[in-house]
Amino acid sequence: MQRNMQGLSLNQQGLSLVELMIALVLGLIISLGVINIFIQSKNTYQTQDAISQVQENARFALDFLARDIRMAGYTGCAQVMSTANAVSGGTGFLTNYDYGIEGYQAGSLPSTTFPDALAGSDAVVIDTTSNSSGLTVQSHNPSSAQINLVGTHPYPAGTVMMIVDANCSNRGIFVMTGPTNTNANAGNVVHNTGKTFNYGAGGSIGNCTKALKGDFDCSNQANASQTAYSPGSTLYTITSIGYYVRDPAQDNTISSPTLYRVEFASQYGSSSNTVQPLVEGISNLTITYGVKDSSGNIQYKDASAISGNTWKSVVVVKLQVTAQSLTKADNGNPVSRVFSRTVMIRNRS
Repeated sequence: MQRNMQGLSLNQQGLSLVELMIALVLGLIISLGVINIFIQSKNTYQTQDAISQVQENARFALDFLARDIRMAGYTGCAQVMSTANAVSGGTGFLTNYDYGIEGYQAGSLPSTTFPDALAGSDAVVIDTTSNSSGLTVQSHNPSSAQINLVGTHPYPAGTVMMIVDANCSNRGIFVMTGPTNTNANAGNVVHNTGKTFNYGAGGSIGNCTKALKGDFDCSNQANASQTAYSPGSTLYTITSIGYYVRDPAQDNTISSPTLYRVEFASQYGSSSNTVQPLVEGISNLTITYGVKDSSGNIQYKDASAISGNTWKSVVVVKLQVTAQSLTKADNGNPVSRVFSRTVMIRNRS
């Protein structure tokens, strides 16, 4: 047996050409299979990564928008109340705080408000207040246009403010005309007439009347009432926030369409509006508004179909964002998906 094995070993001198070719072909097939699995895995990963980016970008964008839209027109009270808007002059959001929310249709976005905006995308401005800025009213003398506060405040003259009655029956929007408050420790607020503050591109604003009660604006003061707000009322500063999509072709600091947030200057002496990028890869923003009519029915309209005081009747907002991935999928193109959300305005619904 040992001699036979030795003879077989001596007779085996190598591989034939056919055997070598078969081995090479088998090795090549196995290698191609491994490479194909690798490529498919890579393509699958790229696609899944792109889809994840799209979902994440859309979720963040809708969350940011929904959070602020819910608080549009917030007054600290649960019900709708009469609004006395004494702010005169200026343009846009500087005098439309009582709207709570105001939309801009694609193609009609003012460049000073929304710089480098992407064509074909909508924009929105939301007016709200913050509980953290609330100041308690000690007394109010409408004749001298003075509101005395419990404690002090840091706001300079020229700040746009809102006072809400303790019984939630009325709110008044006005420009603080004094004191100058250079030491940021004033204990009162003056809402007199005869003084204006220049907000640059927003124009000059002031108060058209000392009256802060009733339901009116400066274009129609028939219902204005020079009545005092009760002790325990709350004084707020107002924040105006805008959302829009910025075009990378006009802004070389971004590489893809990006959702931007604008915090508009609502206080005299502010350097400028604060514009900051929020979410990359948002290539379109479409907004429709649910307007409640006198019968309590809701009709959805584009921003171009709403004007003036009709904005006060907006109770729900439909958002639609188009998100695209920052990386490409296996077909060499970015993934794009459309996401939507409906948001109720808490202070009105």
